[in-house]
Amino acid sequence: MKKKNYTLSREILEINPNLANQAQRLACSLCPKPDNSVFLSIDCVPNGQLNPFNYGNGLTSALLIKELGASFLGSDLFWLGRQILLSQHTEFKTNLNLGVELGLWQKISTTDYEQKINWDEPFCVKNASGVTKIWHPLRRHFGYDRSLSTRGNIINFIYAESELYLQPFYLPLNSTNRDGQGKMIYRLVFFCGAGRDPEPIGGLWIKRSGFKIYLDKEAAVGLVLNRA
Repeated sequence: MKKKNYTLSREILEINPNLANQAQRLACSLCPKPDNSVFLSIDCVPNGQLNPFNYGNGLTSALLIKELGASFLGSDLFWLGRQILLSQHTEFKTNLNLGVELGLWQKISTTDYEQKINWDEPFCVKNASGVTKIWHPLRRHFGYDRSLSTRGNIINFIYAESELYLQPFYLPLNSTNRDGQGKMIYRLVFFCGAGRDPEPIGGLWIKRSGFKIYLDKEAAVGLVLNRA
């Protein structure tokens, strides 16, 4: 079925509990302050380690989890709906400096990018608004995928922006689920309430062609659950 600009799937995938626990520990460090009725989402590629590469407001993802999981959430459905209602009236601010402090990414500028960038390794450069350029040294091997940038694109982007962050790029999972082929990431979602540790409410898998994976008309999305 269709909703907005992406396809909702009823297929449920699983995440290893060790990775889910890593994500929860990370959520505790990234939780916005004051942590009052907000949802936090952490994107990752679960390929043996967490490999987080983005985080932000998880309200939209919480709404999708509520819709996709309505048939089996039971009494938790009312709780989740109430938290979503409260979160709609709370401002969410992403503090990218937290990622710097945690070693997830580092600041980069025109004065130091030549020292910080290793062109032999895959990486991302993103601005404060989340616009991201991806470099991979095997770009030719991937058939010049439109979501991968050239060296010139990366350098021009660095000189055009005032606030930039450099982080490793992790190849998304190759999807083999019944919704067809594509690339996939997991988006894990936590509720952050005042005076409490972030509570995991589940997650989503997001699949799309190419290496930039986000919710648009080409994307499919479904639930991710922790494996017992």
